[in-house]
Amino acid sequence: MTVKITKPEINVREKISELDKPSGTAGQAMLAADTPQEQQALVGVGRRNLLINGSMQVSQRGTSFTSVASSQKHIDQYYFEKAGSWAGNIEQVSDGPGGTLTKSMKVTTTTPHTPGSSDYAQINHVVEGQNLAHIGLGTASCKPMTLSFWVKSSLSSAMSVQLSNNGTRTIALQYHTSAGQWTYHSFLIPPITDGSWPVGNVRSLEFRWGMGYGSTWNGLATSGQWKTTSGYAGFAAFADNAMMSTDNATWQISQIQLEAGKVATPFEHRSYGEELALCQRYYYEAGSQPIDLVGVGHSSGYSGVTSGRITFPVTMRATPTYSSTLSEGNYSTTPNRTIVSKEAFYQTSQNMGPSQYVYRRLFKFSAEL
Repeated sequence: MTVKITKPEINVREKISELDKPSGTAGQAMLAADTPQEQQALVGVGRRNLLINGSMQVSQRGTSFTSVASSQKHIDQYYFEKAGSWAGNIEQVSDGPGGTLTKSMKVTTTTPHTPGSSDYAQINHVVEGQNLAHIGLGTASCKPMTLSFWVKSSLSSAMSVQLSNNGTRTIALQYHTSAGQWTYHSFLIPPITDGSWPVGNVRSLEFRWGMGYGSTWNGLATSGQWKTTSGYAGFAAFADNAMMSTDNATWQISQIQLEAGKVATPFEHRSYGEELALCQRYYYEAGSQPIDLVGVGHSSGYSGVTSGRITFPVTMRATPTYSSTLSEGNYSTTPNRTIVSKEAFYQTSQNMGPSQYVYRRLFKFSAEL
């Protein structure tokens, strides 16, 4: 018995030519990905951005901050640091990349200053250690990361951003701005296999976007490599300090993203509600309007113990510090007892006389890193 098998003809030249078809930008990124996790990130599977409020959407403290002091918090998750006589304002503005009305942080120089050797001005952001535990910072299995962001400046200048732990391990990244234009920047952060990198609910990875640095800090000529430093000395990449020394110069930033892997993916837009909840783990305001009164003591015809309670919308990172404003009342004695936890605030007033009362508002709870 004879069995005859036939197969369709194959044009070998056509098959070979198919291999040369362009894969496109997205296809090239998929081919460049080293792990399934990186490929998942490229197709939008799961959470990518390891940073909070990189979109600058949330600013619970207000939208305009003038003559910002050193260590002052402004837009949620960011604070300002400086040494020297430079002064400036910080705003949350509706001006984003691509002509959109998405939010960005805007810094304006109001008192220009040529930095002395130990002077500096910078915008800081700190990541909680347990949010980076899976990256393995300081271990032999540390994963690479990619940082990306958009910036816009009134100047064309050389500037830098620094990543570090507690000042002993630093990587400096230099970038250039183009006057009046939004420009996109992405950097590969190679693994760091030594140094101290806490993984609890404490400070771990620190970011510093420099407006200008004196010679004490401005010392790393090589961008993109981890270095060992002492007390942040020489930790910054070369910058020309034009932003710091030019009156009315402006600098804006938005869509900051840090992700695992070697590929920078499009910015992960989260809803305002989701971003707000993430920020409220570190800072929460209650009773910000005059009508928002919290009763912490009142009495109607008898002397007794009364109380007020505020339950936080999310569990805070740690037991917060707090402040409040006395709004109105006819009982001036301070509250007799206050209990604060990561979940709630409780306050009592005792021995109030008939018809006495007290209301407070503008409670501010901070568990910032």
